[in-house]
Amino acid sequence: MSIKAKTMLLVLAAFIAFPLFAYAEDLSQATVTEIKGEAKYLRSGSTEWQKLEQGTVLSEGDALKTAIGAQVFITLSGVAKTADITVRPETEFVFKKFNYDGAKGVENTLLDVQLGGILIKAEKLIGESKFEVKTPTSIVGIRGTTFEVQVSKKK
Repeated sequence: MSIKAKTMLLVLAAFIAFPLFAYAEDLSQATVTEIKGEAKYLRSGSTEWQKLEQGTVLSEGDALKTAIGAQVFITLSGVAKTADITVRPETEFVFKKFNYDGAKGVENTLLDVQLGGILIKAEKLIGESKFEVKTPTSIVGIRGTTFEVQVSKKK
């Protein structure tokens, strides 16, 4: 086989493999499944809050806030379903970390709850994967359970 043919095969293999590796790094997503009341989200790197709608997909760095009396239901998934989240009224939080490393088979989620409450029904994690929730006073690691976090305004 000539050098030109070998080079063409390598280039072709790279074009085929690259989308597979890129896809493996971007499997984590948070899909809004239901909204009751008003809620907004802020895309990472943006300064403009947008109205949250059913079907919106949130990513690492995105923020969410709910109005008085509102609730948002979100399904987190990576390779498989990771968790269901119920965002309570008057809540503000950010997806600080939310990614999947296909090479290592590891999912990492860190929710930074600044105000309000979230109810999480987390699936059992595999291997070195992490699911953590941060508040102004603590950080909690979860391996698979149902729990609620509540952050109140300072008085």
